[in-house]
Amino acid sequence: MNLAGFDLNLLKAFDALYAERHVTRAGQAIGLSQSAMSGALTRLREVFADELFVRSPNGMQPTPHADDLAGPISAALRLMRSVLQGDGFDPATVDHVVTIAMTDYAAFVLLPRLLARLSVAAPGLDVRVRGIFGKDEVVDLLDSGEANMAISVPVDASARILTRVLLQEGFACIARPGHPAFAVGAGVEAFAAASHLLVSPEGDRIGLVDHKLAVLGLERRVVLSLPQFLVAPFVIAETDLVATLASRVAGRFAAANLGVAVHEPPIALSEWPLAIMWHRRVDDHPATVWLRDCIAEIAATV
Repeated sequence: MNLAGFDLNLLKAFDALYAERHVTRAGQAIGLSQSAMSGALTRLREVFADELFVRSPNGMQPTPHADDLAGPISAALRLMRSVLQGDGFDPATVDHVVTIAMTDYAAFVLLPRLLARLSVAAPGLDVRVRGIFGKDEVVDLLDSGEANMAISVPVDASARILTRVLLQEGFACIARPGHPAFAVGAGVEAFAAASHLLVSPEGDRIGLVDHKLAVLGLERRVVLSLPQFLVAPFVIAETDLVATLASRVAGRFAAANLGVAVHEPPIALSEWPLAIMWHRRVDDHPATVWLRDCIAEIAATV
């Protein structure tokens, strides 16, 4: 390739097409008409000797070669923008609104410290929180631009959705103090025989605990299934129900003196990751880059 004759604007066109999967929307994102964007795609195909993007019912789908090119091209554009923009972003003077899609868990664990940090470091940065009630929502929210970033368990998505793992979380059980399922010498059979509370944003009646018990030939009764966990400790404190929750959540409930005790689960439950995700098209937006780094720093301390 002759770099002297290469139009660097074609890299912007490629990056927009890869993010939007639609010629018209990609053109709008970088200020080109549909015909100009089509012309840029034609030149890109000539330069890279590949179709790059193929029409499908779901938009312009990238070829394997386009997938290979996406990361290096995006990195090159970020480098060029950082060189041209210098250190112009100042969180102390920014006036911006960021929308974050978050699960209840992410909000519970991260929002208090995040808002405390923003009130000092970026007082003009406002946050709007959009709830996540199912993993399938994440990609739609980021694709549509309804959310600038999302915090939940990682989702399987194409290369246009970027992911950064924030922390690993485990499980703990909560029950009223003195619950027989956690008495000295009580085993997994006593745990399975207890009545349980299940938190499931998707409305499932079966969770990870049920699958683990099934391997042991055991089964539990889920008396109450909830879409979120905030009411769980109040129910647990007044009943004989047992709940298996994220460890950080269970620990905070116990520390708040809500009348519940925390116990190790009597079965082995794998840890799971919490991640922050964002669309490639906002990968180098100064305010969101700074906020993502801020969130990652907070997650490392909770």
